[in-house]
Amino acid sequence: MRTTISAAAAAAAAVAALLLGAGTAAAAPTPSVVGMSEPGARAALDAAGVPYTVLSRSGSASGVCTVTEQRDRGHHTEIDMVYNHDKREFERVETQVWRGLALVVLCH
Repeated sequence: MRTTISAAAAAAAAVAALLLGAGTAAAAPTPSVVGMSEPGARAALDAAGVPYTVLSRSGSASGVCTVTEQRDRGHHTEIDMVYNHDKREFERVETQVWRGLALVVLCH
């Protein structure tokens, strides 16, 4: 009896997710927030469920801040070890997770 899915099935799902662009938020098109105010961009990304981080912020902090660039941060691999009771051994399960967007913000 297995406690979770097999490593081969998990690997096949991870490859399919990469090829199809799937992920936590990448299943739906990612909204473009370039040109939006920073609060507006944050609200749009939060509403779409897209993870993001501000990569760079420059200019006057008291001014109006605008998103000038957005970058895909790519994927990282999460590794879990799952015990297979039939084989009495651990199996390595790798899952690709989308890291979201990085925003470049200019305040003026």
